[in-house]
Amino acid sequence: MAKRIAEIEAEGRLEFVAGKLVSAEPTESGVSVAYRPRGKDELVRLGVSRTINCTGPEGDLMRSGAPLVKDLLAQGKVRSDAHRLGLDVDHLGRVRDIDGEPQDTLFAVGPVTKGEAWEIVAVPDIRRQVWNLARYLADAHWVGGEGL
Repeated sequence: MAKRIAEIEAEGRLEFVAGKLVSAEPTESGVSVAYRPRGKDELVRLGVSRTINCTGPEGDLMRSGAPLVKDLLAQGKVRSDAHRLGLDVDHLGRVRDIDGEPQDTLFAVGPVTKGEAWEIVAVPDIRRQVWNLARYLADAHWVGGEGL
């Protein structure tokens, strides 16, 4: 896959750019994109056949349209982490309530915990996180993680 990506990039059919997406509108032939390149003020507009968003899922809970998240927020059972990357959790994955208290009955793993764990999108990292949570829940913190 890496070889094929390098080939189409060398052919000029693929370009990686860093910046802030301002708008993306469908057109007959693809997408009309406007973005602000990293470190610049002016907008760049271009027509593309495909776009790939590499930012991951929306982490800001306040922007979430998910009914479960909205309900948990309304009840005060969850809050955003300090950087609005996802849920505020402690090092064990216990979700903090509106007052910042970790709950013993509500846990989170994976990308929604990136405010605490930061780089938590790869399967090996998530597997380790789930393993540690399972050990905590089973009160088996003495069990090693060989093979993870």
